[in-house]
Amino acid sequence: MKKSKGIIAIAAAMLISGSAAYAQEGVHPPAPAGLDVHFGFPGIRGLNDLLVKKGIVTQEELEAQDKKHSFNLSGYIQFQGTVIENDNENGADGKQLADEDGFRIRRAKLAAFGNAYEHVKFKLEMELTGTSPKLEDAWIEDDRLPYFIGKVGQFKAPFGREYLTSATETLTIERSEVTNQITPGRDIGIMFNGKVVDSNLHYYVGIFNGAERKTATSYSVGSYNGAAQNKTSNDNDNLMYVGRLVSKPVEWAEIGVNILSSKDDETGGNSVERTSYGIDFQLKNKERGCTVQGEYLMQNGEGKAIDSDGFYIQAGHFIVPKQVEGVFKYEEFNTRNDMPAAANFGEDDIRWATVGLNYFIDGHDAKVQVNYIFKGEKNDSYDNNTLIARLQLRF
Repeated sequence: MKKSKGIIAIAAAMLISGSAAYAQEGVHPPAPAGLDVHFGFPGIRGLNDLLVKKGIVTQEELEAQDKKHSFNLSGYIQFQGTVIENDNENGADGKQLADEDGFRIRRAKLAAFGNAYEHVKFKLEMELTGTSPKLEDAWIEDDRLPYFIGKVGQFKAPFGREYLTSATETLTIERSEVTNQITPGRDIGIMFNGKVVDSNLHYYVGIFNGAERKTATSYSVGSYNGAAQNKTSNDNDNLMYVGRLVSKPVEWAEIGVNILSSKDDETGGNSVERTSYGIDFQLKNKERGCTVQGEYLMQNGEGKAIDSDGFYIQAGHFIVPKQVEGVFKYEEFNTRNDMPAAANFGEDDIRWATVGLNYFIDGHDAKVQVNYIFKGEKNDSYDNNTLIARLQLRF
């Protein structure tokens, strides 16, 4: 590889930074699909544990108080280095490929969450990267009825297992391309969810604003993520309807199905109707430290050539229990119909394979991940394999 020195430097620096500690907490591959992953503030948890140990309060008293009124601060930082093997190479259009080697703050988030009243929860989360802070989550939830939990505000629409897994707990550093392209992302709306059939079946149904597409390019490949985020009102009279059903037939297996329907009005009076579907599964053996997960997503549209689909299959296994995890993923993303050249996909569908290692210093709260992605395209054969290394601190 042309950039072997750069790869070694990035990987070594990030691994050394975490080598002084040992993973004390039990960790597992990606968390089961859910709509939010809450992580507490360790300093507060430690203080509470100390109060219980000293006999000042009981654990039952703390839990009772926490149900009525609680306030937690949390957040995480993801520092990332990337090396792309594309020196002086040109794509199919003759243009030189972008070289994005270097370091970045992938995510830096702060969140406040807790119980305003008994059974009434809230969360506020800000993304601090970029030119200005961005509101990500702002919701209120009433969970007094476990079979009919209501939630309003801005949050992730319930579609797709990988997308609903927290970015701090995904098996690979980046989510799959089919997830990035087809899932609806965060939006403003209302959702109901709950467990039925002895808690082996969990449903999610939601109605959201949706959003008018911004450019033909982003809409053509189905890139809806963040499109309706932080809008204080709907941009048309249409709404987006989303549903997800998750079954857990046995302790070690989950199966999910998703459906989405949306109609977006364009400037000029045209409209685009979109329907998306998905099916996913996860098999997890905690004792042996291994997980297998897969997902297939597709979308069909009327009014524009937005038809596309794709899948991924991934596996993780702990080579060193609770500390070092080996990772493999294979993914495809396919566009159908004639896509505009500016979309960067067109007939050049992707075939990517990822191998990597996850080193857990303290579970998901402190870990190092290294991924090498073998990138293949349907028509082009340019050299664009990518190495990514990430250091994560969650507090």
